[in-house]
Amino acid sequence: MAGTIELGREAFARQAWADAYALLAAGDPQEVDDLERLAVAAYLVGRGDESARAWEQAHRACVLLGDGDRAARCAFWLALGLLLRGDAAQGGGWLARAERLLDEAGGESVARGFLRVPAVLDALESGDAARANELAQEVVTLARRLGDPDLSALAVLGSGQASLALGETARGLKLLDEVMVSVTTGEVSPIPAGIVYCAVIEACMDVFDLRRAAEWTEALHGWCAAQPDLVPYSGQCLVHRSQVLQAHGAWTEAVAEAEQARRRLSDPIHPAVGLAFYQQGELHRLRGEHAAAEQAYRAAS
Repeated sequence: MAGTIELGREAFARQAWADAYALLAAGDPQEVDDLERLAVAAYLVGRGDESARAWEQAHRACVLLGDGDRAARCAFWLALGLLLRGDAAQGGGWLARAERLLDEAGGESVARGFLRVPAVLDALESGDAARANELAQEVVTLARRLGDPDLSALAVLGSGQASLALGETARGLKLLDEVMVSVTTGEVSPIPAGIVYCAVIEACMDVFDLRRAAEWTEALHGWCAAQPDLVPYSGQCLVHRSQVLQAHGAWTEAVAEAEQARRRLSDPIHPAVGLAFYQQGELHRLRGEHAAAEQAYRAAS
């Protein structure tokens, strides 16, 4: 099994996610580093349940080792995966567990910064953009002091989104461009990189900055093409490409991209498939295909 694990590590380093997942899963990893690699690889190939189990194993291993900070960080990534697929109660439970571990340990840490990210999102969703920006700035300061690029990327993203919600469009777009530089230069690990890519493109579409949306969509397309095993982000990239094509009036091409996204996100089923169905509904609606639009919207729901 040791040889299988080593091959899995090598595949992970090459960003060959499908091979990394298969080899690490077959090797039955016990070390925290390998469990974290398995969790990441499983998520990136669209196997959310297996990713959650691996994060849980890594979390428990850290607890046994007495490493509360790392255990909390594993709990955060587990919670984030659950929240992104709509499992709010379970995700909230893991966030609460992580917070308890950090309270017991005391002091500031990268993990504590990660636990503040959901609070930024909650403030944005509740319409309190000022509070979201305040929280995001606190996390930015912490991330830069501790030197963690993943945390910094998520925090700057949140600050940019909050600025846009406050009507500070120029500042918000400047922050989004800043965080995209850190992503495109490879400073950010794959899961937060994919989150940032998709969130930035969505934000650009929301403020009708089609030039930026198209530019970052092409960057996301290149990033995904370099990692052909990616499931969630490559599918979402196709949805964004469809949106950009739709905005430019290329509806036939937009329909093709949306259908490709739906197929990509359906095997295995990924929660982002709802985005593809919704985009198909929008295109059907614009083309006057009302029955097909209703069917697609219901599937998205």
